[in-house]
Amino acid sequence: MSMQWDLRSPELGYFDEGADLTDAATYRAVTLPFGQATAMPAVAYRSKIFVELENENIWTRSWVAIGLLQQIPNPGDLLPFTIGFHGVHVQRNKDGTISARMNRHQHGGCRFVPEQCRTGAQTKCSIASCNYTRDSDVMPATESGENTDLMYKFVGLVPEKLTPVKCDTWGSIIFVNLDPDCRPLGECFDLHNGESIAKFIAPLKLEFKQWVDFACNWKAAGSAFVDLGSRPPEDSAPAISVEAMMGWGSKGDDGTPSVLGVMARGDEGCRLAWILPNTLIVFHADGVVVILLQANGASKSLCRVFALSSQVAPKEVDAAPFFASDLATLIAAARAHAENLHKDFAERGTSLRPDTTVDESPIERNYASYLLNGFLASKLTQKHHYHWSAPIMDAALTMRR
Repeated sequence: MSMQWDLRSPELGYFDEGADLTDAATYRAVTLPFGQATAMPAVAYRSKIFVELENENIWTRSWVAIGLLQQIPNPGDLLPFTIGFHGVHVQRNKDGTISARMNRHQHGGCRFVPEQCRTGAQTKCSIASCNYTRDSDVMPATESGENTDLMYKFVGLVPEKLTPVKCDTWGSIIFVNLDPDCRPLGECFDLHNGESIAKFIAPLKLEFKQWVDFACNWKAAGSAFVDLGSRPPEDSAPAISVEAMMGWGSKGDDGTPSVLGVMARGDEGCRLAWILPNTLIVFHADGVVVILLQANGASKSLCRVFALSSQVAPKEVDAAPFFASDLATLIAAARAHAENLHKDFAERGTSLRPDTTVDESPIERNYASYLLNGFLASKLTQKHHYHWSAPIMDAALTMRR
């Protein structure tokens, strides 16, 4: 099968389960006022075509967080990350700045993620960095700041010739955007208390990191973290009240949200922010926990958890002592809740749920999910300029003509 056959051409459209997934009418019930709006159609949690559409309109068209500056402290250190179906890396330069590029060999030899890998199954593959097998961790440079042999498939011999990727930071969180025509992060990232929070995050010390696999869609994983406040009282997981949440963000030239977030305040003052699409931040008096969601299949996602410490929190954060010792409990509770949410979503309208139909979705009771659904509806129905019918990693080639 040729590569051109494997590539999806955007003008052919995205259809599954009898619905046009780029038609605003598909999401009309999702965008009604809160209390009347329904949850996303079940196809959004089980369809491979929907995963393809998210790659096209979400992951390659949004500012996506991929890691922290604290992970690459030294010149030459390299952080790989798979975004949608594209392999990228961020590397610390000798002057202290960072550069983001498409990998020299997409996924170490695969120019584009192969069809058989896109289910999210852990395929038997010798490649060191691909989220459909497993992204590798940070690759430290040599003592002199030079690239190691392991880095060759990412940067090659002349990194300057690689296709650049838009990159920016907020505090110490590294964001990239694969869209060559994207708006700068500063124009999109107008968040409540954003400046003070960014200054708070920047100097913190990375205490530990953990990767946790969730057997669910990334949307269910994010919703589960901010939905913990509605869990039964007997559950020992730390609660985050869903009643105190608010949405914030800015609107693009066409009036659609460009960056959207959710803030939740816990009973003890703990606050959680969800910066859509994939960044969760828990604020507390001793520091923050940053959780990055990475989608790698319709029913599989990875949560990259980073705990950062400090002694003093700014007044703007208004946080209380954090349940640091209960972080594992929080993550375990979120995973269990997320997987239950996903099961409920994915089984709707199937023989496993004969009491439901494909055409009917329940009323959305989670305000965070409601905001997420609106964000998705606006992104998935947007039309974009295409440079040519090739992976976005090659789009820059047309600019050289």
